Amino acid sequence: MLDLIKRRCGIASNITVYDEDIVVYIEDCVEDLISSGVPESIAKSEEHQGVLTAITLYVKAYIGNDRTDTEKYLDLYQKKVFRLTLEGE
Repeated sequence: MLDLIKRRCGIASNITVYDEDIVVYIEDCVEDLISSGVPESIAKSEEHQGVLTAITLYVKAYIGNDRTDTEKYLDLYQKKVFRLTLEGE
């Protein structure tokens, strides 16, 4: 999943400086999805496109030093989480 999220965030696979942070953000995002009411079977699915989008938005909100677009990505993330909570198991 790390390589996929990196590609979606526009980070080349050979750039590894952010890998540790991205892995932590992925794990944190999955836990946030579950605590927000997304069924665990959906939140932990590495193939669910909605989950991959949510994780991408979450990582984009927090990665790097530029925080000018954090609120934008977190807003999009929250909207995606809401839609995911409406999905059944």
